[in-house]
Amino acid sequence: MQVNSLVDTVHDVQDLLWVDKVAGALQTGRLCPWVSTFHPDKLPCQVDGSFYNGAYNAGLKVVFSDGTAWMVRFPRGGMVSTEHADEKVAMEVTALTLIRDKTTIPVPKVQAWGLAASNLLGLGPFIMMDFIEGVSLSKILNDPTAEKPTRLMREDISDKDIILTGLAVCHGRGAEAQSPVRPLTYKAHNILHVGGVDTFGDRSQGFATTTEYFQHVFGQDWKQLVQQPNSVFGLYDGKNNYKEFKRLQVLIPDLVNAKYNSCKFKLICDDLGLANLIVRSEEDLTVVGVVDLEWSYIGPAQLFGSPWWLLQDRPINPEWDCHLGDDPPKMAPRYFKYLEIFLRILEEEEAKMPGNEERELSSLIKWSQDSGAMWLHMILSNGFNDHRTFPFTHLRQHFGDDAWVKRTVDFSNSEEPEAFAVQKLSELDKHDKAVDKLEADKALVDSGDMKKEDFIARYLVDSDLTSLCSPFAVKTEIKNDEVLSEEVAV
Repeated sequence: MQVNSLVDTVHDVQDLLWVDKVAGALQTGRLCPWVSTFHPDKLPCQVDGSFYNGAYNAGLKVVFSDGTAWMVRFPRGGMVSTEHADEKVAMEVTALTLIRDKTTIPVPKVQAWGLAASNLLGLGPFIMMDFIEGVSLSKILNDPTAEKPTRLMREDISDKDIILTGLAVCHGRGAEAQSPVRPLTYKAHNILHVGGVDTFGDRSQGFATTTEYFQHVFGQDWKQLVQQPNSVFGLYDGKNNYKEFKRLQVLIPDLVNAKYNSCKFKLICDDLGLANLIVRSEEDLTVVGVVDLEWSYIGPAQLFGSPWWLLQDRPINPEWDCHLGDDPPKMAPRYFKYLEIFLRILEEEEAKMPGNEERELSSLIKWSQDSGAMWLHMILSNGFNDHRTFPFTHLRQHFGDDAWVKRTVDFSNSEEPEAFAVQKLSELDKHDKAVDKLEADKALVDSGDMKKEDFIARYLVDSDLTSLCSPFAVKTEIKNDEVLSEEVAV
């Protein structure tokens, strides 16, 4: 599924405007004196190098007069929802503090942080933390043809810290008390920010079981499919997405592990992958840091059953899409190869851990692979799903096309998929016409004939994009085996 250009393009311009503000703070010499106010001895500092840019954050290394170095990091304006930027930073600070206090995992020490209202530079919320020297592991282990995959394990981390599922945390207590019960996930944020659809629901309501949580998250996918005006690109695509999502909904209860359905939720990071691991050098693969723990929250432990990060990309990469009947993408064998290596090494390490005879994590991953839940976890962890994505394709193949259809929903005599697809094509037409006008104005911004602020005001403040929403009923919540319908206003 593609992003909604009507909101994504506006946010791109917001990001450019934010970059201008950062550049202004640097050029006028205001940034370093501001950072120094947070140093315990108020030491002067200077910027070392250029920006560390990610999809959602921008950071600068600053070095103080005594030689100590900090990473000063901001959520990028336009790339992170203004409404949720404070919460995103607070969540990461809580996760870093928790891990640093309760484990030996080498996360950076947070030296200072603040919400947007406290930033005198007007650059939004921020985190200042120790700068960890080293090399990102993703830059070293990014060769899919490597003959000798590297075994990587920190020997000085205690046994109880190797598996993060050992961290059982009650959400909404202590430092987290001010956060809504329902988490700010990578998925819900992206659906809102670049899809234009709010799928959070009542954030004061929590979840008693994994089943409830999975059904809620499926409701986010369904609501995005219905409400995002360009969620399908043709009649065939619209009908198939309608059918496949309905079938997926029926399967969810069968893909919940009974052992994990009612157990305590655990610390989850939606964006944890090889890029988060810092090693000493390309020659010395000692892990010296685990960084960028944004999109951390408390969620079902069953989600640990899908090590999607072995893909070294998001599972919804459109280059891996498959149409019905197509062979899986070429990277699929690579993923299974890495999964086999990961499981083998994990089991070896688990065998060394006293009291871990059940080998809980490796057993969960094997169950997820054998049951097909592995692919469900990948779908639930990402937005912008459709029937062609890598995990959706593999979930269908796991059951087999015939069994997939027979054990789920029969649409042979239903007019719903056709009616849905026709409605979506009407919305797509309106969307494309609106995008043409938007892109014409964006060209004026690029040429300097329209101010960025005027463009943002025209399309983010004055424009009523909700007029493109579908009138179809959206199944957004599932509680106690009942589906609640929410009518979407035209």
